[in-house]
Amino acid sequence: MPIALATVVPVANSVPPRFDAHHVKVILAAFARLRKYRMSTEPIRVQETHLQGNSVREVRLDKNQQREIRLKEIQDKRISDLGLTIESSALHRFVQQLYRELERKRISKFHPVCYLSDEWGCPSGEPVIGIPFYLASPDLSLLEKGVNDLEDAREIMMYLRHEAGHAFNYAYRLHRTPQWKQLFGSFRRPYRDNYRPVPFSRNYVRHLAGWYAQKHPDEDFAETFAVWLTPGSGWRKRYKNWGAIAKLRYMDRIARELGGIDPIRRRGVPDVTVDEMESTVGEFYRRTSEEVALGDLALDTDLRDIFNASKRRKTSAPAQNLLRQHRKSVVDKIAYWTGAQRPLVRKLISVIEEKTAELGLLADRGRESEHLTNITVYATALAMNYVARGNFVQS
Repeated sequence: MPIALATVVPVANSVPPRFDAHHVKVILAAFARLRKYRMSTEPIRVQETHLQGNSVREVRLDKNQQREIRLKEIQDKRISDLGLTIESSALHRFVQQLYRELERKRISKFHPVCYLSDEWGCPSGEPVIGIPFYLASPDLSLLEKGVNDLEDAREIMMYLRHEAGHAFNYAYRLHRTPQWKQLFGSFRRPYRDNYRPVPFSRNYVRHLAGWYAQKHPDEDFAETFAVWLTPGSGWRKRYKNWGAIAKLRYMDRIARELGGIDPIRRRGVPDVTVDEMESTVGEFYRRTSEEVALGDLALDTDLRDIFNASKRRKTSAPAQNLLRQHRKSVVDKIAYWTGAQRPLVRKLISVIEEKTAELGLLADRGRESEHLTNITVYATALAMNYVARGNFVQS
């Protein structure tokens, strides 16, 4: 077995050739020795010198190939060993934006501590905000985008405002007061992930997808806080004559009363921090993907009716490409209007994508809007079945 030595140097304007598994191993070894590779944005040359036969071969990689190799390598690393922090990432500006928004609302004594965790969240009773670790790394964000559709800047701020609502509630212990209970309900009500909302109810604000304010009184307050905090939300006009307006007015009044007062609970205790996450990146994503199970879905006949373009037409293209291109917007809208959990909807659309590829189904580029309308309505019907009955198809 020949011994391979590798060196890595920048190369400008290189053309990427194909490379095999052996090359990948050599490249990864070189990257391990050259720890600054993550900062490199230039193509690289990897030169192998085999001691047997004294042969020299070169492999040149473009930016996409470099990224692919980084992603393969990072999946074997423990999350706790990645050295991720909010302060050294793009997340820092979002956290600072949250603090500025609070200041503009004259909430000067409440700046909840944010930390990296396994998901968005605010531990019950603790005025701290957990932010998904993958948002602190461009490479991890790319992985997340391929699996769960990455949050954009707008969505990051939506989640931060929502979680800040929880933290504000806990910091001032509002949920213990009679008026909070009268408006939002009992904080002790059982918390259920699979809740059945009343679509279009005007007793609740609309912020996160899935009629989320209806999930629990604590979520109702957090959503109300988020709408009230959002710059330019126009909540007074938008929610005029809604039942939810009383909650928003309460939020506006209580903020004026407490904005300059120190919280009762000034510091909170995080639950799962990034430094405690001992699983590898690959293990984390395998586990999260296994958590969503759809059961058996007989999609073949329906999908053939929806994607019925002829192979003979020049405007025909793989239906999977069309679905992949519009996946995020379709998932977002289905989750928002049906109340189905987003991971479930994301999994459903992914299964539909895979099935269209397996069946070799085609979409007509001249009828894209028709195909998208049909598949969105079809998937919405399946999601509503799940929300109402607990399964996609009634047996």
